[in-house]
Formats: sequence, structure tokens, C-alpha cells
Amino acid sequence: MTASHPTGALENNMTNTRRALDVTPGVASAYATRLLRDLGWDVVKVESPDGDPMRRQPSRWGGAEGAAFEALNAGKRSVVVDPVALAALVEAADVVVGDLRPAVLRSMGLEASAFEQWRPGRSVVSVSPFGLVGPKSDWPATELTVQAASGLMFLTGEADQPPQQLAPYQAELTGGVVAASSALATVCAPRQTDPLRVDLSVHEAMVTHTFQATGPYAYYGEVARREQRIKAGLRMVPTSDGYVYCAPGAVNSMRMDGIAQLLNEPRLAEERFQTAEGRMQHWNEFFGLFVPPFRTKTAHEWFEAAEAMHMTFALVQTIDDLFACPHLEAREFLHELETTSGGAITTTLLPYRTTSTEPAAPRPAPAAPGVDTERVLSEWTAM
Repeated sequence: MTASHPTGALENNMTNTRRALDVTPGVASAYATRLLRDLGWDVVKVESPDGDPMRRQPSRWGGAEGAAFEALNAGKRSVVVDPVALAALVEAADVVVGDLRPAVLRSMGLEASAFEQWRPGRSVVSVSPFGLVGPKSDWPATELTVQAASGLMFLTGEADQPPQQLAPYQAELTGGVVAASSALATVCAPRQTDPLRVDLSVHEAMVTHTFQATGPYAYYGEVARREQRIKAGLRMVPTSDGYVYCAPGAVNSMRMDGIAQLLNEPRLAEERFQTAEGRMQHWNEFFGLFVPPFRTKTAHEWFEAAEAMHMTFALVQTIDDLFACPHLEAREFLHELETTSGGAITTTLLPYRTTSTEPAAPRPAPAAPGVDTERVLSEWTAM
């Protein structure tokens, strides 16, 4: 049987330029289509006349209004269209991505059955907090809600403290990566008459990260707990300006001879401190010898000193450290992006690179809702 496809999608495939339509607000769908844009796709964002709410959202760092919108939508084009024009764009697209819950679609003046009815060339990818089916499918959810429901917050923090939220947008960004992967997979899948329909739950994308904890529970009934304070205190060791991760710590059964040499504290080489049990038995003395020396130097200084001795340390970098990280700079991971207001923000390119091409500097995000409507309709459709 020969599969039938919209004319626009066929013509688009002949030019080898994939098209993605981002149809609803939200970090997850915006990040998914941003990744597709960075891979060379032509990405069009559908906005209301008032624009995506993230255009007016203050940045968590720096106070610049709309910085998150700029970063998530760099290189895309924006349209404001009626339902007839939207239907034409859907048929001309390879992939449609968005939070396609009926309530969200209705709030945008769209048909609640769009997920089942839309017919792009390849797939419709719904990326929503709890998916399109199930008892929680209609639940309103924030980033914090999904993080909490995933179980990861229960494992984050210290045993005697409440669960801690992960960094902002971790759930949404994780969902975006999975959504982009799903879109790419559908493009590679064998053609079929009906577009593939992907129902992606951000909650489930986060739950996959708890596999290490859920496995022992499923087999042995063991409930994972947050780490004890004593372990965190002696593996994430405070320095004069931050923290370093020190593998020997207090609970690992590793000898402390190297640490004694690193810290210039020969008493740590005493036999009573060479096992985890011994360090626990002499806890107060061990703590007094082990922790204070680290406060005399910076995290970078201790990390470099440990590296020179081939010891297992890790540098716990701050946000400021990342923006000045020589390794990220050498890989051209960070990029200064011109904003629609004439300023600039530092954002990221792809979280990977190929050896055949250099990453292209992305265009700014659309300056205003619908700024590209006429041109997109002309290029994608006959309207």
C-alpha cells in the first residue's frame, strides 16, 4: 500500500529541510523544538496575539525580562494565525510539538481533539506534565509538582532534612530532550498512512531517572533514602570559596595516606583512620583533622593539587564557574546571543557537537508575536 502525505510535507522532504511546528507555550515543547532548530530544522512557533507568556517572564538570574524566551526560541519564526491557516501549517509540517491536553488546546481556541485529528507529514508529539491519559492527565502542574511526583525530590538532600527541589526547569528540559528524540525517531521510522502520535509524559521522563532507586524496591522492597549528613559532610567538603567532592570521605573503605600527604596532616595516616569503621569510631578527631585544612584554599586549588597526585576529586562548580569554564569555552558550548531588544545574553548551543561542521550562531528569537506570519504562510502553504 502506498502511503499518502500532505503535499507541503512532500515538497519539504524534497528540499531536505525538516519543518517543526511548536504550537503551545511551555518550556518542554520550546526546548524540544529549539534542539530541532539547532539541528537545522525550520521551526515555526505559533503564538497568540498577546505572545508567549515567557516573553514577559523575568529571568531567574540577571533580571532580564524574557531571557528564557530568547534562549528557548532562538532561530525560530513566529506566526499568529486563525484555525484555517493553522490547519494548513500543520499539514505542511513534518512534526507538530506541544502540550496537547484538551484543556490547553481549548484555552488557545483550538479543537480539543487536535492530537488525534492533526495530520502532519510525520508525527504529532504531545509533551505534557502527566500525559494525555490516566487519572492525572488533566491535573494542572508546575515544574515543582512534576519534580515532586517523580520521586527524585525524595532522594535529594540530607536524611534529616526535607526533600529539596532540583535546579529550575530540570523536569521541563528533560521532557524537551525526550520530545526532541521522539520527533527525530519518528522521522527515521518507516512511512505510514497515519502520522505517528507520541504521548510524552514529563513525569515519566523524570521517573526514569529513579531507576537505580526503584530497582532495589521492586526486587527487595528496599526503600531508597536521602544520604546521611555525615556522608555528605565528608564527601562534599567545604573549601574557602565552595566545595570539592572527595572520594575517600568518611564512609568509603579507602586508606587516607594520600589525603594525609595532600593536607600535610600526617596524623590522618595513623592506622585507626584507615577504614570507614575506624573513622566512625574516632569521628570527632577525624573530623577535626580532615575538614579544617580544606578551608584554607579555594576549591580550584584543592582540585588541582589532588589532580597532580592522581587522587579522585571533583570540582563542584558554581553557576559563575560554568560561565568562565575553559573546557566549555574550548568546546564553544556557550554563545552570546543577540536579543530582540538589542542586548545580548549568554546561552548554550547544542549539548553535543559533530566533527563535520561548526555550530552556527543562532538567530535571535522572534521580535514580536506573528512577525513572520506572512512569510511562513507563503513558504509553507499556498495561502
